[in-house]
Amino acid sequence: MMNVKNNFTNKPIPVIFGVKSFELNKKEKDFFQKSNPLGFILFERNCRTYSQTKLLIEDLKKITSHKYTMIMIDQEGGRVVRLKKPNWKSYPSAEYFGIKAEKNLSIAKKLVLKNSIEIAKDLRKLGINMNCAPVLDVKYDFTNNVIGDRSFSSNPKIVSELGKSFCKGQKKMGIIPIIKHIPGHGSSTKDSHKTTPNIDLDLISLIKKDFLPFKKLKKESVAMIAHIIYNKIDKEVACCSKKIIKKIIRKEIGFKGLLISDDINMKALKGTTKKKVKAIYKSGCEIILHCNANIKEMMQIYSSIPLIKNNILKKVSKLNNLR
Repeated sequence: MMNVKNNFTNKPIPVIFGVKSFELNKKEKDFFQKSNPLGFILFERNCRTYSQTKLLIEDLKKITSHKYTMIMIDQEGGRVVRLKKPNWKSYPSAEYFGIKAEKNLSIAKKLVLKNSIEIAKDLRKLGINMNCAPVLDVKYDFTNNVIGDRSFSSNPKIVSELGKSFCKGQKKMGIIPIIKHIPGHGSSTKDSHKTTPNIDLDLISLIKKDFLPFKKLKKESVAMIAHIIYNKIDKEVACCSKKIIKKIIRKEIGFKGLLISDDINMKALKGTTKKKVKAIYKSGCEIILHCNANIKEMMQIYSSIPLIKNNILKKVSKLNNLR
């Protein structure tokens, strides 16, 4: 099949899919050519060596019929990294820099910038163009360990400033940062991979702490939505909530960039694949993330989601370094 990359003549579907292993199998090749997803997300299961990973990424970019293929990865540093030793360097957790910021914020910002540039260099060499980082969630005494040391600090000002430095480093090296988990996961006591977290804090408290770093970084291009219910605002999980997206993320926080869901297979979301897809896309969330590479589920998504909307295409086309 000839791969014609002519802008958005062949519209993608607004989905990021996972890949099963170190190379594409025939079913994946056929399906990705047919479905034409907006992009792909990589995990440790996809990254064995430098040359193998680079080749996989090249194949993924060739298989879509548009020229803005997103290649994502979670390379935060600390516990959450997909590129690991011995083939790649290890990097400190966000908390490491937050502790330094308590003593000297200026020095900590410089350290985060340097660290972020080094991470971005690893990604750029491989052909990855987006990093699902930084985490802008603000810690509480009761924050679930799924966030834990992935958060810079319990001080929203420190989170904001170090988050800015991380984004600056990524963009300096041509990587698009994805801030997460908007509008804030830090006040959750539960792990959204395993169950649905419910937050009972009132709106004023959330604005003062959880929402603040996202407001300070509202000009970033892409954000990932938390799988959390904010009980005092709405009874729907954030990525399925028009109220959270329109009133909180778009209006209160002021974020105008692309919104991507967290993985739709996390236990925080209930219902069938088709039901989840419909609810997420209807809410105003613009891109769906599906990570587990289950071909049957991916086919269900393809059959139930429309082609990407023109207003979303315009946002995508403005992202630097996707070509």
